[in-house]
Amino acid sequence: MKKDYKIRHFMIYWGLSKKSIYDIKKKNNTKEESKMEKNNRIKRKQNMKIYSLYRMLSLDRIFYYAIEFLFLTQVKNISAADVVLKSSFYALFMIILQIPATIVVERLGTRRCTILGNIFNVIYLSLIIFSTNFEMLVLAEFISAICFSLKDISDTTLLTQSIPACSKKGEIFSKLEGRGSKNYYYINAVTSVLAGFLYVINPFIPVIFALLVTILATIMSFGFQEIENEELKNEDNKSRNTNISIISYIKELKDGFKFVIKSRRLRSLMLYSGIIWGAFCLISTYRTSLLKDIGTQEQLIAIISAIVGIASGIGANGQLYFHKKYRNKSFSIILIITSIMTLIMGFVGITNISFVYMVVIITLANIIIKLLQGIHRSFVF
Repeated sequence: MKKDYKIRHFMIYWGLSKKSIYDIKKKNNTKEESKMEKNNRIKRKQNMKIYSLYRMLSLDRIFYYAIEFLFLTQVKNISAADVVLKSSFYALFMIILQIPATIVVERLGTRRCTILGNIFNVIYLSLIIFSTNFEMLVLAEFISAICFSLKDISDTTLLTQSIPACSKKGEIFSKLEGRGSKNYYYINAVTSVLAGFLYVINPFIPVIFALLVTILATIMSFGFQEIENEELKNEDNKSRNTNISIISYIKELKDGFKFVIKSRRLRSLMLYSGIIWGAFCLISTYRTSLLKDIGTQEQLIAIISAIVGIASGIGANGQLYFHKKYRNKSFSIILIITSIMTLIMGFVGITNISFVYMVVIITLANIIIKLLQGIHRSFVF
């Protein structure tokens, strides 16, 4: 029997709903609940209780991104070209690791992979602090790609499994996911401003703060519980308890890539995912580089990062409307508008307009891009 590879990273619903998850599963069922169902009900409540706060702290690196370019170029003496190049490596690693990460999550389970992903995030920031050359930076980007390849799948799958089966499961998922994402962007806006001022005091302070937040998120991830499924229990246990030999893993990897290659939809989604997130990373790096080249002070750069971060929060908050109105057209809309805004930024970089106009245009272009980035997670495939 051909194994069904569920590429969970691409099959999760992203929408919104204001209905509480705890009000969903109220059925007049005269049958006595099984022990597994009772345990799962408790586990779901536990997962939902901490998910939004966990997501706020772990969605991305609070304190760090506002000063990343400055830290790498001024403190670590990495050239601006190499900083952009490392972002390209990250996008490539993310594309390559999608299938391997999916198999690992299927083998180890969502809770373990959520914890593992956060541990890799701690390792990444530690490498950034102690890096001394470009090679270590590329290694750090590979660790970062492992981190988010695992987390993107395990976090969302864990939330999906924690929501009882119902007709609006996708909408409930998106509300809970959107709430955590929105709060992250707002908190990130505040910490971005703080990071700019802390950077002037000591460049390592905001990076250390980012590491401490990541460690806190890692500790929180231990509080999640694996949701059991009666139908898949025997199959999953057999899969996870089997000795994972290199040969069997390679075979699964090959079968997984064959499955994706045969699916035009999944091929497109994988390429889109790698390209769009790579573009977002490159644009963010280019924004800081451009602002620095025209003589913008570190504190102002941090404030601009905070402003565009708020735009991402607004975008995350508007997921449901955007999703319901555009559905899969979102792909084209985001790519086209992002490309236009990037061209505008590039044009500004080669003109001789005044400093104020440059800053305003760069900020507005990035507000639009970040607004789309916040919406990006709302897709339903």
